[in-house]
Amino acid sequence: SSAVAFDHEVTEITSEYLENHPLLRAMAGRTHIPLQPKVLDLPDPTWFTQKLDHFNPLENRTFSQRVVIDDQFWSPGNPIFIFLDGEAPMTFFGFQEVTPFYWAKQFNAMYISLEHRYYGESLPFLQFTADNMKYLSSQQALADAAYFIDQHNQTIDNPGPWVVFGCSYSGALSSWFRAKYPNSVIASVAPSGPVFANSNFTQYFGQFETSCELIGYDSCVSAVQTGVSDISQLLSTPSGISQLEETFNTCKPINTTDTPNWFFELVLMEQVGGSDQMDNAPDWPLNATCDIMTSSTDYVANWAATFGNSSSCNAFSQTEWIKLSSLPIPNSNRAWFWQKCTEFGFFKPSYEGTSIFWGDIPVDPMLGWCEQIFGVPGLVPDTEWTNTFYGGYDLKATNVLFTNGLLDPWHNLSINEATNDGNVQAVTYQAGHCATMDLPYPDDPPSLVIARQEIDDFLTEVLQ
Repeated sequence: SSAVAFDHEVTEITSEYLENHPLLRAMAGRTHIPLQPKVLDLPDPTWFTQKLDHFNPLENRTFSQRVVIDDQFWSPGNPIFIFLDGEAPMTFFGFQEVTPFYWAKQFNAMYISLEHRYYGESLPFLQFTADNMKYLSSQQALADAAYFIDQHNQTIDNPGPWVVFGCSYSGALSSWFRAKYPNSVIASVAPSGPVFANSNFTQYFGQFETSCELIGYDSCVSAVQTGVSDISQLLSTPSGISQLEETFNTCKPINTTDTPNWFFELVLMEQVGGSDQMDNAPDWPLNATCDIMTSSTDYVANWAATFGNSSSCNAFSQTEWIKLSSLPIPNSNRAWFWQKCTEFGFFKPSYEGTSIFWGDIPVDPMLGWCEQIFGVPGLVPDTEWTNTFYGGYDLKATNVLFTNGLLDPWHNLSINEATNDGNVQAVTYQAGHCATMDLPYPDDPPSLVIARQEIDDFLTEVLQ
């Protein structure tokens, strides 16, 4: 680790510091995602010797991949459920494995959770240089799962059929795994999987207005619109800028080359406009955010209040974010940015008419981040190749079930209606990201209760 000047103090930069840094989390789209809730009591992880590169026969290096195996319900011949972890340490996914684990119990299945390469402790390298990150891709991750399944089958007596699960990015992985390795698993459950790679994902913040309308919170839309115009006005004068710096308790001055207005706006937008993504029980963050946004007629102060009242200042510096993101110290934010910058894009610009937020938040500087953060000249995501390889919205597979929340912006990049002659099934519900995987709550909407039941029926059907 190394020490860098951070705002007004010098901080020792560790993986944990970068993992939990609010601005790094915001820019990786993690603001409203709980840090590490632990719901399930699973066995301790073990280690699996995984191949570094599945596509080069001359490469024989390996790394240790974390895996959790729970066989308490299982007996020979019974099914095996594998949950593919996504872009975070495996400990993070506990709250999104509640129902898969419940189904493992119901179907007397072995339950396995496999940590994604380059996340958590499944680290092929201790330095995240661009050269070391070239083995981080969805293709390698799918091959990891295939190799694990193949090896695991050799260690147990009479393995039954495998079913693959995931959530979010790993929900997409789950669907792609069934498409690319149909002999390894008989079915896939793919909650909130964004299967369409898109660098210009304007629907992310475009979704916010629709989500507010769906929950009957129209006053939130007008509060945001007024806040946007009030903040824009303040940004246009020196005294207004000073007022914003005070209201938002910014660590550094804004409206500078260090923090251009559009970057400041982007962080504000992520804070409020991303709250619909995880709009699930018990916290309902969209409702909670809208309650704050409509709590007074000072909409600028309301917006600042959504950041919470911590004593530390709020980081908005683009320069500093790039500096921290460029450090080759392992952390999920850097790993996920690598995948965004090579495979998926998933940048969230906003233009006039695409959202109720600001209209001057362009994709070009976001694409420029890739070269700045990784030091690779001309690095931009090859979304076209990704969509050609996996098929985008036109997934060629059988026995895949997608579940998507209509309040979740990511459902716009997923499959929401049955396709491929019904071989790819889909169900939607009125809540947020991956809700079908979460612990059921009394205030779950009926559509979500039905969606969970659809997964239950799907598993019964494929396993009979």
